[in-house]
Formats: sequence, C-alpha cells, structure tokens
Amino acid sequence: MTEKIYPIKLYVKNLPNLVMLCASILLNLAAWFWLFWNIRSGDGTVFLHYNILFGVDYIGEWWKIVFLPATGILILILNTILGWILFQRDSFMTYLLNATSLLCQIFLFITASLLVFLNV
Repeated sequence: MTEKIYPIKLYVKNLPNLVMLCASILLNLAAWFWLFWNIRSGDGTVFLHYNILFGVDYIGEWWKIVFLPATGILILILNTILGWILFQRDSFMTYLLNATSLLCQIFLFITASLLVFLNV
C-alpha cells in the first residue's frame, strides 16, 4: 500500500478528462442559470414534476428546483474524485466515469429546461 495518489494536475491535463469535465461544469452552470433566470423566488409555488399520464403531479416551493442542479454537482464531484483515484490504475474507467457524469449533466439540463417551460 505504498502507492502514491496520482497528481491532480496531470489528471486534469489529460485531454479527454479536461473536455468532459469542462463540458459537465458548463452544463451544470447553464442549468443553474437557466432555472434562476426564469423561475423567480417570488413565484410562490411552482410545478416540479410533469407526468404524461396525469399531467402535473408535484407542486412545491420555488426553492426545491435547487435539488436538480445540486444533484448534478454531487454526481460531478463524486465521479471526478473516483476517476482521479482510479486514473493511475485504469484510465478507461476514468473516461467512463467522466462520460457518465457528462451524460447526467445533459439529462439534468434537459430536465431543467423542461421545468422552465412548464412554469412559464
């Protein structure tokens, strides 16, 4: 167990890691911006979930929209840390974790835009 932790600078300098991390961060920031730009704090209750069968089935306070991009940050942080730890042993697993994080950010951004269109 004398393995050293891989330097974070080299982990971030790897081009696939850099591209996927930057794209994930930009998508998450875009989701935060998109939600807070269009759903104001004074709106009171907002629609939080829409089901194709029943229509709107979850209504709540405006601040509950924070859970969507916060989940994205949590996924991004966990996958980045796990990828950094595993990068020295298996770089493919790191690419897979970063790609999963990027895919989650894409879906969360789509969900955020649907929330905005549902409430406008």
